[in-house]
Amino acid sequence: MDSTKKLGVLGLSFLSINAILGLRNIAFASTIGPSAIFYWIVAALIYFIPIGLIVAELSTTYPNQGGMGVWVRKAFGEKASFLCSWFFWIANFTYYPSLLLTTTIAIAYGINHPQLATNPMQTSIISSIIFWIVTLLTLKGTKMSGRLASIGAPLGVIVPAILIFGFGFYSMFNGEPSATNFTHETIMPNNISFGTIMFLSTLMFGFSGAEMLGTIAGNVKNPQKTFPRAIFITSIIIAFVYILATVAFQFVITISSDQTATALYLFADKVTTQFGLHFSLSQLLGICFLLAFVGSLSFLILNPSVMIAESGKEILPKDLLKENKDGMPSKLVIGQAVAVTLILLLSAFVPSVSSALNMLILMSTLAFFIPYVFLISAYIKLRLTEKNVVRPFKIKRTKMAILVAIIGMISVVGTIVLTLIPAPGTTLLEYLPIVLGPILFGSIGLILNSKGTKNKKGQAKQ
Repeated sequence: MDSTKKLGVLGLSFLSINAILGLRNIAFASTIGPSAIFYWIVAALIYFIPIGLIVAELSTTYPNQGGMGVWVRKAFGEKASFLCSWFFWIANFTYYPSLLLTTTIAIAYGINHPQLATNPMQTSIISSIIFWIVTLLTLKGTKMSGRLASIGAPLGVIVPAILIFGFGFYSMFNGEPSATNFTHETIMPNNISFGTIMFLSTLMFGFSGAEMLGTIAGNVKNPQKTFPRAIFITSIIIAFVYILATVAFQFVITISSDQTATALYLFADKVTTQFGLHFSLSQLLGICFLLAFVGSLSFLILNPSVMIAESGKEILPKDLLKENKDGMPSKLVIGQAVAVTLILLLSAFVPSVSSALNMLILMSTLAFFIPYVFLISAYIKLRLTEKNVVRPFKIKRTKMAILVAIIGMISVVGTIVLTLIPAPGTTLLEYLPIVLGPILFGSIGLILNSKGTKNKKGQAKQ
């Protein structure tokens, strides 16, 4: 690719912020009250910082197109690489629907017709249409993804963030009464229960996404310098926004778990009334969020497919991996769109949009963290076995690097185990997909790997 078309620090930062930062996580965090601030900090310390450091080192040491799959292959071989990439790819099948439902809600408020967001089947159909439109645009390549993200990140993430904690802190300093009691006692959790630990696991998922930057290392200018700078910028902005926005949000409004889908718009409506605004803040937020979701969708649609295409080139059928004129694995991307559409339509049978959204978030949390076990294990092995490799960015001392990896591993494995335990009040309809989904797709991955390996051996004998 021509260097003039490659991503620099700013472009990569926009992509990563748009892929990781989700203001909808603010609403979910607010369901637990002021102690969400404490849990955001813990999630950053035990998960985001370790994973960010690991990805920064691996991305700059092995800046090959394919990211996580390439690193795992280097450490453990073809089978582990394929399974890691496979789990990461199919994990997005559950993440996309949750993001798409949020996008449809944004449209409903953006056009000032919030009633559109109350019908599960209606939101599922609209979400499917949006996904297909963005998928077709994504097939135009990384340049198109970069353009969508460069618009979506500042307008769809930064502007709403400024509005949310801007109005929140203005209310605070203007002497408005707080909807939430912020004290040392309420911020620090006094009762560590199973529910709060599960909550921490979900907030950790809110920090996920940094590992995908490695899949586009081949499309980044001077990756040895660009990746560390972009990750540093991203981490500061995300941590800052999550914590401040949570405080501002809770100062204005309190919500329950059955309001997560529309919580940000309830906040906006409260602000509109409270300050007598001459415009609908919820409508403005809906438009901004739509831009953000479309931008992040383009990036998220492309990179898992690039990863599985790279890791599965010796296993998956060649016809399935065929690239279009823009260098994109079009059949994989289209197949992904079909799977996501089916999941969206099935989720429409859950009683409410908020229930469907909460279920999909839990499914995504479980499925997404499985590849992280591969990632962290690969980092530990490569750090110990390839000591002479030049590492432009690294955790200086090996013992410290291993400690960071162990902390990350404990947080990841703990999240997987906790997600498998049903929370109080979870129905069988909501729980079964969380467990059976990864098992089903994991089994398909093992079958494909076994079949592909046999075919490869058969061709070698001929």
